[in-house]
Amino acid sequence: MLAATADAQHVLFYDAPVLPGAKTIAGKGEKDFIQRALPLGNGRLGAMFSGGIDRELIATNEITLWANANRGLDEVTQSGTRLGAGAHLETVRQAYRDGKYGTKKGSMEQMADQYLISPQKLGNYSTFTEVQISTGHDPKNVTDYRRELDLKTAIGKVSYDIGEASYTREYFCSYPHDAMVMRLTAHNATLDLTISTSTRHQTKSLKADGSTSTLIGEVKLANDKSYFSQHIHVEADGGKVTATNGGSLQVSGAKAVNLYLAGYTDYLPVYPTFKGRDYEQDGLATLDRIKQAGYQAVKTAHIADYQSQEQRMSLQLDYEPSGLTTDQLVKRGGSVELENLYFNFGRYLQLGCSRSAPVPSNLQGLWNPHTKPQWNSDYHFDINLAMNYWLPDPANLPDCFSPYVDYMKVIARSGAHTARETYGVNKGWTAGVNGNVYGLTAPINDGRRVQQSGAWLSQNLFDHYAFNQDREYLEEIYPIIKGAAEFYVEFLAPWKDGTLVVYPTWSPENFYLPQIGGKLNKQCYGAAWDQQLVLNLFTDCIEASEKLEIDSEFRDQLKAMIPKLCPQKIGQHGQLQEWPEDWDIPTNTHRHISHLIALHPGRDISPLTTPAMVDAALVTMKHRGDESTGWSTAWKTCFWARLHNGDKSHQFYRYLTSKRAYPNLFDFHPPFQIDGNFGGPAGVCEMLLQSHLRSIDNGASDISDAVFVAYQSDPQSPNHFVPISPPKALATAPYILHLLPALPSAWPNGNVSGLRARGGLEVDIQWQSGNLVAATIRATENTTFRVYAQGKLSEVYSLAKGQHKTLTW
Repeated sequence: MLAATADAQHVLFYDAPVLPGAKTIAGKGEKDFIQRALPLGNGRLGAMFSGGIDRELIATNEITLWANANRGLDEVTQSGTRLGAGAHLETVRQAYRDGKYGTKKGSMEQMADQYLISPQKLGNYSTFTEVQISTGHDPKNVTDYRRELDLKTAIGKVSYDIGEASYTREYFCSYPHDAMVMRLTAHNATLDLTISTSTRHQTKSLKADGSTSTLIGEVKLANDKSYFSQHIHVEADGGKVTATNGGSLQVSGAKAVNLYLAGYTDYLPVYPTFKGRDYEQDGLATLDRIKQAGYQAVKTAHIADYQSQEQRMSLQLDYEPSGLTTDQLVKRGGSVELENLYFNFGRYLQLGCSRSAPVPSNLQGLWNPHTKPQWNSDYHFDINLAMNYWLPDPANLPDCFSPYVDYMKVIARSGAHTARETYGVNKGWTAGVNGNVYGLTAPINDGRRVQQSGAWLSQNLFDHYAFNQDREYLEEIYPIIKGAAEFYVEFLAPWKDGTLVVYPTWSPENFYLPQIGGKLNKQCYGAAWDQQLVLNLFTDCIEASEKLEIDSEFRDQLKAMIPKLCPQKIGQHGQLQEWPEDWDIPTNTHRHISHLIALHPGRDISPLTTPAMVDAALVTMKHRGDESTGWSTAWKTCFWARLHNGDKSHQFYRYLTSKRAYPNLFDFHPPFQIDGNFGGPAGVCEMLLQSHLRSIDNGASDISDAVFVAYQSDPQSPNHFVPISPPKALATAPYILHLLPALPSAWPNGNVSGLRARGGLEVDIQWQSGNLVAATIRATENTTFRVYAQGKLSEVYSLAKGQHKTLTW
């Protein structure tokens, strides 16, 4: 029997506040706050609350508030590109061809830095405001304290008693009403509060009038200023609200108090100006709508809206609830209870920081109490942004993907200028490693980071289509995918053996030949991840053009180029090579294993299709070891699931949830990075269901005969695997649903409902004693598919939209 309760699965709870006695979050308190405070968000507006007794401290965030960067430059300059740099590309490439390693003058890195790097500033994501609610309560007199976050309703709560009096608070960020809402109540007592607000940016004005306070802030940019507003309206039941000269609001003698917070910046996602929102009027209009609706109606709408998303999927693992507070649960070490909770928390965070926002979630999602956070809390295009969006499709949160799509339209427009000016490529677009909300696509000031990220960014776009099978969406994204492919068609260049490689590039963060160039020797050519993703991109573009019946000449051009790409290689240690040369070091335990991207999130390396490449990938995984940072642990969870090793995948997921989680379950990189919170739950989905393989021979009963294989061993060099152009049949090939491909022995009993599979499908799965019991497959579009379970491949099934099929074992 499944013993888990709703509370154990869906509630984070604690018996103490964050920063007890602190007067502000700023300074030393920031570190503890980000690790312990509980997050709320509606996709655009976010908050974290401390649950303080004498003083509630709330950090708010607005996802577009970005400091110290440029905006509003001309169309070309806004991209950050170094004008005319493309004229020097061959000068830079010659250093690569000559093997000029290291970082000294004349080296690959120094030449790239000299000729290609952008002089523009990236800037950084920043905090919005801090709200304080002073209660006058003495923590020494408090009993029965509880602070919690309910993942089923997206409502935070604080409750405690003082003598015969009981006090409660509720907090949520409403998506329908686009605001943060708070309610404080007292039983056998009344409330006397002071509500104040501040910002660590320049305060242009702060005033209180009647029951509303208004803060207008000013943010320093590299070439401009941006502006924002925050409005707080207070309603007191049975009490009085008074405005002060300092901009605070005081409440006296109230039985209950409602607070409505609206905040906006002047940002609009329009390249290259990125401004124009009437932030102050939008804030006032939001408050007016809430005041007319009233607290109860706003709360009811919030819960209904949130649950319409959250209830699309559920995971039920078998465990006995411990009754421990969440921080104690983490401290105790790994458990199935914590793993189930962490999964649900990941889905909660996805809804909280990526629903119809003007920009996608960043390195910290939405939540940040710092004016300048670690790594700028920016957009890293070499895994982190992509990992933030691995979860929405399999975990049935597809609405959360729209900010990524909108952002990619901006990046493609900006990246066309970077392609032309930085690299002399006249078609398509490209992007470097780091991005911001103002469309920067040029490589920035670090020569070890010259790379092309268009293929990586485009992978998520087409995979979203694979899940939804929406032709209108495919028409929307096709120009972006085609533009990325057009860039590589012109940018790829022959290497010494005549094969086509990407360069300049690097294999993210890792080094090679340290005896020659030191551990900063990173700039390279033909990195395996580049080559794998270019194949993935070209194949996606070919299929999209087939589906849309357009661009046949370009499609044929891509098909002709694919076999010319540098092959994937198995090196002297039996490893999958990270570079075209056999440079891998078995003792190198670097966390970034980018050259396994064809294993995950790609689809071209699989135990079912490429056993020799899988054996090499296993050697690579052994070399890299088990110690990892947060996001790397999450990715290894996915790798091992794709390798069909459930226990090894679970080992990393357990490590992530217990050793790489802060008390509030934020991912411990360190410090906080949200990608682990998304990548880990994505790995859980991979353990239970995989759907990335396609059947191009529907008459074959053996899966190895049925599936399209993208790499073929070279007869002249058996350890080289040459890319294969996709056949026309791939565009209509059914996806194969692999049920329980990597079920851990630690999860012998359980069920999952609402998992999404490629091909326009939703899947429910039940298992007992480690064995598959039943699966129900529902079609969200007219579709065909095959099922692979317990070593057997089914016939092709056809379902019309709305139909379902149930299978039992």
